[in-house]
Amino acid sequence: MDDALKASDFAAYRAELEEHIKKFALGVKRDQGEVEEILGEILGRLNALESGADGVPGAGDHLPWSLRATEQDWRDLADWTDWFGRHYAPQLHLRIWPCWPAHGGVVEELAALRAAWCAAVEADADPARSGSELAYWHQMWLWPTVERIRQNYMFGECETEHSPDRPGRPTDTAALRARVADAESERLRLENARYAFFAEVPQGWTPDRPDGLWRCADDTWEYLSLLDWEWHAAAELPVRREILHPVTAGRALELAADRQSWVTYWAHHADEADWRAGTPPTTVVRRRRSPERIHDEAYGPDGAWEPTDAVHDFLSARPSDPPHLVEIDAAEAARLVNGDTEL
Repeated sequence: MDDALKASDFAAYRAELEEHIKKFALGVKRDQGEVEEILGEILGRLNALESGADGVPGAGDHLPWSLRATEQDWRDLADWTDWFGRHYAPQLHLRIWPCWPAHGGVVEELAALRAAWCAAVEADADPARSGSELAYWHQMWLWPTVERIRQNYMFGECETEHSPDRPGRPTDTAALRARVADAESERLRLENARYAFFAEVPQGWTPDRPDGLWRCADDTWEYLSLLDWEWHAAAELPVRREILHPVTAGRALELAADRQSWVTYWAHHADEADWRAGTPPTTVVRRRRSPERIHDEAYGPDGAWEPTDAVHDFLSARPSDPPHLVEIDAAEAARLVNGDTEL
């Protein structure tokens, strides 16, 4: 047949094909190390994703904006989002609805959009710059992000009929408060997951009302300061190990949050005779037994808590003319000082 390969042509074709195969094999062998390196990286990423499935996927020590933002950060984002709705007044199908704080993905998108806007505004105000940053932000970030929010999240609301332009509604404050509380709770859970917590319960104290709160991780001890309400590292454990009672992280957070339970209040009388005569107290004093030091205060005439020796003088009974203190609860103390017992 005319189109059939002749024997000589077939032999030449086969030789050429074998040469190509040899070159391909040499290339594969030469690139094998690179291929193995790429595969190793891919497997490493897959393992990281799998190990992080129960937390923040692949985040390591990094947290999304919603879990590291302060309450003020949330309010700044809410104010900016509301300003955007008023100032730009986008079409209805591009509006950011008031329940955005309840949608995790939308929160992260808006936080990133605002961060980019802040950077663009700052750059645009610099006379040495070209002045195109805000234009770039509008083109590349603003509308693509808003459209993505409306298309990719369970956040859309269909309104097909024409409606007059109207400002965006303000943020749902109830949703905002709930989201802030949830985010703070989750942040604390993640922060405290690696700690073992203990209530300090010496004689005369109970696990429900301990004398101190401790936590430990990797043989490093920290105490809750009753002065600034932060955790501080201790060079060594200054209390006997046997008076430390294990508590759950949740219970430890409850104890730490109930600040008034760590304070002892007294009604202050000039002396015992005044108290027995029914004379009203002259003021209120209080004590916080923080691990770093004992802190005593008296409610002063100017409406502020000030350092005092009254508690020490009363309990030590060494001064010749000590005041007379009558222990009261936090509610009675608040009544006597018009509610000014905040710590």
